[in-house]
Amino acid sequence: MAFWFAIDNMALLACIFFIVGLYIAVQEALESTVTAEMVQTETMTMSIGALGTVNGAAKFISSATVGVVWTAVFPEMAFALAAGFMLAGTLAITRLRD
Repeated sequence: MAFWFAIDNMALLACIFFIVGLYIAVQEALESTVTAEMVQTETMTMSIGALGTVNGAAKFISSATVGVVWTAVFPEMAFALAAGFMLAGTLAITRLRD
């Protein structure tokens, strides 16, 4: 949204980066905790390793895709694509819980 509305206020951008950094820190910490609660003790190390592998591969693919779209098209499209994939993932997880 900051790119879309061409926000150039440094204090507002710093606030946005702080909030995003806080979100990522909490999310990263909770991933392992939730995984540890969901799996059996015997498979915990394998499960945490699988979580790291899947996260690493997915982050690499998503970053490369967004980078290509950012360069080839324009930044707003890259962020829209990322938001669309996040929405699709959220809907998929919601369907799995039912």
